[in-house]
Amino acid sequence: MSPWPQAIVLDLDGTLVDSFPGIALALDRALVALGRAPLGLDWVRRHVGRGLASLARDAVGDDTAAELVERFGNAYDEVLEASTPPFPGVSEALSRLAAGAALAVASNKPVRWSRRLVAHLGWDDLLPVVLGPEDAGAPKPDPAMVRLALDRIGAEPWDALLVGDMEVDAATGLAAGVTVVGVARDSRSGDVLLAAGAAAVIAGVAALPTWLAAHRHRFATAPPSRRRGGDRD
Repeated sequence: MSPWPQAIVLDLDGTLVDSFPGIALALDRALVALGRAPLGLDWVRRHVGRGLASLARDAVGDDTAAELVERFGNAYDEVLEASTPPFPGVSEALSRLAAGAALAVASNKPVRWSRRLVAHLGWDDLLPVVLGPEDAGAPKPDPAMVRLALDRIGAEPWDALLVGDMEVDAATGLAAGVTVVGVARDSRSGDVLLAAGAAAVIAGVAALPTWLAAHRHRFATAPPSRRRGGDRD
């Protein structure tokens, strides 16, 4: 059996890139422009993951959320690339993974920013499918985004992996029928991700190629026909 599943769908913020400082910077600028107090990085770490509209509602409530989203967008456009570095070793890991699997990004971030980041980091060839809520019609944990990614790749859920750093990623994978490997970062602990449904937890995407080679058998699921002794290679 190959160590790689056919498809690996990856979250972006907190999984591939350290986006939280940039989000906090833009959010605090937007809040100050509205006459509100800044909320800071720790608050952002606790509230990101469910999309920009949800983040804005958490910050200021429903009545002012739309204005905050607009001001945040203007601020984030100015700081996006400079404030969002990749985590160490991610570029090398993506190159190794792309040699044996089709890769995609499924992020609750507005897709224009996800695609800008992927292009800025030189990952266009490694991550040819980059999706957001606009593409699928709903944010994670709705499984539509992951299902659309697999459809574009031409992969089945039983031969795919979803990698992310939050409970919303685990819930999305479960809903889509895809095995989830959690990435334990500052935002969530490994225990939280396992409790949410992740099959395993790793320290970062840089460790994923080696982890897959050692542990693929722990979570791989044969297609139904093979489990019944059907078609053979």
